Amino acid sequence: MMCLRAAALVAAGVLIGCGGGGGFPDAPAEPDATPGGTLSLDWSLVKMADGTAISCDQVGGVTVTLLLRNRAVQGGFTEVFSCNTKMGTTPLVPIGTYDVNFELTGVTGLITTAAEQRGLVVTQNQNTALAPVTFTVNAVGALDLRVDALKAGGNCAAIASNGAGITGMRITLNHASGGACEPATILIGSTPYTINCTTPLTTTCIEKTTAITATNLPSDNYQIHVRADQTAATNCFVNDDSLRVPPNAMSLMRTLNLAASGGAGCL
Repeated sequence: MMCLRAAALVAAGVLIGCGGGGGFPDAPAEPDATPGGTLSLDWSLVKMADGTAISCDQVGGVTVTLLLRNRAVQGGFTEVFSCNTKMGTTPLVPIGTYDVNFELTGVTGLITTAAEQRGLVVTQNQNTALAPVTFTVNAVGALDLRVDALKAGGNCAAIASNGAGITGMRITLNHASGGACEPATILIGSTPYTINCTTPLTTTCIEKTTAITATNLPSDNYQIHVRADQTAATNCFVNDDSLRVPPNAMSLMRTLNLAASGGAGCL
């Protein structure tokens, strides 16, 4: 009879216990916090050719990724750090024994990996330091360029024939960071051309279909400078594009558009 009265009170919006001594229901238990610790890592990059240090920027490195596998759990997960920081500490990860792989990724995709580290023990509220990682990078690449003055008749044809009327060209190549000249020997078609930023060599007109190629260039971000002359004037067409020579012997393909400078005597 008393429980019937209690039911009526509940229906009326009054909370009351029935049996078990009455009172409010117990609050739900809070979930247990997952115990965990952290992993920390230092890394560096070196050239494959001679083991000298290089920066992330030189090879277009963007991120360092840790691939972590807890031996007690199927599958794995990743932690990602900015390459330029050269160090990182993970958030809390569950305690356990881990095997860890390492990837260096950049603007061209995966650049290289480093040796796996196995049997790393993570304990509660403690940091486990990984052995320092060295990424060895094949830090050279290639260029495959064309230059185009955007004239229907081409770069070298006379203006009367809808060409740009170019008679000679000069090319220089500077590292974007610091501006140092890269004294590479490139090929214009099959003709060698040695870059000299102080006294650039003037070569004949380069047609827009002619390949300008270079191999074994140090990976880096560059600024190329192209200057083109007409019969009675110099620097009538210019280009100052930024180029990134990729690592791993990959080649950057690009057409460099020449803009009319409007200089004195230019047609």
